[in-house]
This record gives sequence, structure tokens and C-alpha cells, in this order.
Amino acid sequence: MRCTRQRPSGPSSGFTALEMSLAIALLAIVAVKAFGALQRVNSATGASTSWVVVEDQARRVLQQIGYAVMGANRETLVPDSEAPLSMEDLTFQVNLGIQDGEVVWGDPEQISLDELRGAVFWSDTPGAAQQRRIVWTKLVAPFLEGELPNGMDDNGNGLIDEKGLSFVVDRNAVTIRLTLIDTDKDGNAVTQTVQTTVTCRNIGEPTP
Repeated sequence: MRCTRQRPSGPSSGFTALEMSLAIALLAIVAVKAFGALQRVNSATGASTSWVVVEDQARRVLQQIGYAVMGANRETLVPDSEAPLSMEDLTFQVNLGIQDGEVVWGDPEQISLDELRGAVFWSDTPGAAQQRRIVWTKLVAPFLEGELPNGMDDNGNGLIDEKGLSFVVDRNAVTIRLTLIDTDKDGNAVTQTVQTTVTCRNIGEPTP
């Protein structure tokens, strides 16, 4: 007798052309959604990184300014505007220590805002030929966050038209406000505002 092999009666173990097309379409949809989610995560991560970087720089610069002003003699602060006015430059002298029972004061120092460059500078002996000048940041906003150049107190802090860096003197205390602004990789503005109040520790007339 001749034996013949019969084809199985159950469903085929392979994929039809229609099934293959559906599978490919589903994979494509999943891939597109996954790519979109990855883009959103990357965008959020980039914005968060920019925010952290700007905040870190703002706090670091504020700390540098605060430390410099704390060592200053209140009588040497120039100018010494009080609210609602503020200033974006501050000149002062620092206590270097005691010698022969007398306080030794350093050369005049200045913290100033270069509005055109959006930069905060520290310098010594302002105006001198051998003046040293160090840039502390180049991200200063034209005006403090929420403020407009309209002769009004737009951000409700008691000051009028204050710049991105501002100083206000109240007796021996100096309030420092700073707004930095940068853009993330998508071109969105990232703004951080910080402020502190420090007290001049050294009171009295500097030695000539």
C-alpha cells in the first residue's frame, strides 16, 4: 500500500499577508508614540537643567555680593539710596584687619551692573589705571522680574523701575535683589530671581 501524508486540518502556523501588514502597522504606531514620549522627556529634562543652572548661578552671585557687602564700612557705601529708590552700583571699603590698634581699610571696591552686556562686575579702585575687573555673571535681566520701566512699582516690592541688579540701603542693612535670565535649548526664557539682606559688620570712619 502507498502511504500518503495528509495536511493538518487545524489553522495554519504561518502569518498571512494581511496579518503581517497589521502587525507592522501596530509596531509603527507604538514606535511613534514611544518617540514622542521620549522627545517630551528630553524637552522637560532640558528645561529643568536650564532652570537649575540659572538658579545655581543666581544664588552663587548673590552670595558673592553679600559676602563683599558684609565686610564693608557703612559710612563708605556710595550711593546709599533708600526705598522706593534703588541703585545698580555700589562702592565701598572693606575692613582688612587691625594693625597697631587701628582698623586697616582696603582700597575702594565696586559692584556694578553693565546694562548693555547684562553683566555684574566686581572691581577695585574704580577709575584707576590699574583697576582690576572681574565678571561674576552675564545673565542679568534688564529689569527685576515683574518690573517695567514705567515709573511704577509693578512687582509690589516697594521699589520703582529697579534694574536686574538692585541695592537698597536701610541704616546698616543692604538689601540685594538679582534677576538672571537665559534660554533653554528650545528658545524658552528661563528666569530666576533671588534676594537677600545683609548687615555691614564694620561701623565707623575708615582711615584716610
